[in-house]
Amino acid sequence: MPDFINAWWDALSVTLKIFYGISIIAGVLLGLQMVAMLFLGDTDTDVGDFSGGDGLHHHDSGIGVLSLKSVTAFFTGFGWTAIGFVRMGLSMPMVLLFAGLIGVAMMFLIFYLMKCMIKLSDSGTMDYANAVGQPGTVYVTIPPSKGAGGQVETMIQGRLVTAEAIQRGSEPLKPGAKVQVIEKVGNSTLIVEPVECYFPEA
Repeated sequence: MPDFINAWWDALSVTLKIFYGISIIAGVLLGLQMVAMLFLGDTDTDVGDFSGGDGLHHHDSGIGVLSLKSVTAFFTGFGWTAIGFVRMGLSMPMVLLFAGLIGVAMMFLIFYLMKCMIKLSDSGTMDYANAVGQPGTVYVTIPPSKGAGGQVETMIQGRLVTAEAIQRGSEPLKPGAKVQVIEKVGNSTLIVEPVECYFPEA
């Protein structure tokens, strides 16, 4: 590492070193995620599921408020804002308060932008009927007896997609379970069955 960078780092207080560390790491991770999304499509992972959907609304790509991109966006906004306010001489409680607010704003901004990008990409091009016959993996638990709220990951037109899913079975399908898409209902909801229960028509 160049001497001037070492000198700059050594001159920082412990507090600034912590905030710079958070900012740089989160910023690099966020940048890598954006590049991966541009070249590989949506590769995000939800830290927590807040869909609470009815299983009938339009496809939402599985992106959640607490996705990996949103969380790294929070820490990016939090860290750089904290650095600015520390240098302005604000007290630590005020620094944490304002940095937290900016971090939350960044988190929801990234969440909104990702939603818009996915919808723009999918609009007029994604036909969920092409998922019929494809294998898939349960992403969010699929309730039994056509209960709503489940999601499945499957390939549609050469792209890995997270879609709303229901099933006719009597037992819930847990995340990670292997399934087969057997039908499409509505605009983007898929009916699935466990792989071991699926037998293609002759």
